[in-house]
Amino acid sequence: MYDIAMVLKKWYSALEWFVSEMGMSAHDEERFRNEEGMIQDRYRIGFLKEHLHWDHKAIDEGSLCIGFHVWAAFDCWSWNHSYRNRYGLVEADINDQKRRIKASGLWYKDVAGQKGFAWDPADARHI
Repeated sequence: MYDIAMVLKKWYSALEWFVSEMGMSAHDEERFRNEEGMIQDRYRIGFLKEHLHWDHKAIDEGSLCIGFHVWAAFDCWSWNHSYRNRYGLVEADINDQKRRIKASGLWYKDVAGQKGFAWDPADARHI
């Protein structure tokens, strides 16, 4: 993330840009469901934290990133993984069609509301 942001700064110094899709999938996410029914996807939170950290560092150094969009808000399917791998901050249960926010969805909401988070390099260990 940082390297790409700095290349954009070097080659296109006045170009405003944004991350249009950032995310990760996980196979069989249901195994991370807690007793209350929420998927505890700490691996996704760690992944997003690390990418946001490096994006922020590049912004501090003059790269003109103006947005960061996750892929995807809701679980979706891909050509490669069907519904086996889940991508979203919100679970889309294919059995009962209900939507349930995941731990990463609550985390991302807090980050957006607070306009940031404290970075600890140990956070990246969940990736």
